[in-house]
Amino acid sequence: MTRLSIALVATVAAVISFARPAAADPPQPQTIALNRCNAQTVNDAGAHLHEYERRAARDGSAGLLQRYGALADIVSALSEEHEILDSICTDQAQRNALFAQVGAYSAWALALESDVAAKLNASCPAATKALPTMMLADAWLALANVVNDQGGAVPRPVSEVAPKIRTRADAISMALPEWPNTSNYWRDQVTANAKAAIAACPSPAPSPATSP
Repeated sequence: MTRLSIALVATVAAVISFARPAAADPPQPQTIALNRCNAQTVNDAGAHLHEYERRAARDGSAGLLQRYGALADIVSALSEEHEILDSICTDQAQRNALFAQVGAYSAWALALESDVAAKLNASCPAATKALPTMMLADAWLALANVVNDQGGAVPRPVSEVAPKIRTRADAISMALPEWPNTSNYWRDQVTANAKAAIAACPSPAPSPATSP
């Protein structure tokens, strides 16, 4: 699904000085993988989401676009992190815990993204509802994937984020299916209907990021 593309230009200068340690055996690949199998990147994303929920986007299209782009970047980063963790984490309990966080934070980011999308497209009532619908469908699917992959268990991160999705869905009269009935097919049907509604808008509108 095409996402809103925002170009960000930054110049960073860094000077790193370090002393070379005494010769030692290089770390083995397995050790590197185990050290990388952690929640640091996921927790960083969660910290940003807490801040974005606490602090509203600046008024005006520039501030809203900046917030939209930042949230889209979080969704993308979490999707990449899911792939990395999937390839290096071998302990199933640890994998389940990490994937629950990734899914929950992805859903949360999409929910916050839906708030911004509605404001960016206030001039077109169809998009004001359709775009959040698409993003919330992605968000609900991200949560359902965690629950369904873990045999119906609802991990704490999912139970904490689910109300954020339900509240927004209720506000636009969007029905959310039970976890077992939430699938790619359901999401795709919601998306197709929303796109048909958006087609009536006079100008293009930003599309949601895709959840992992």
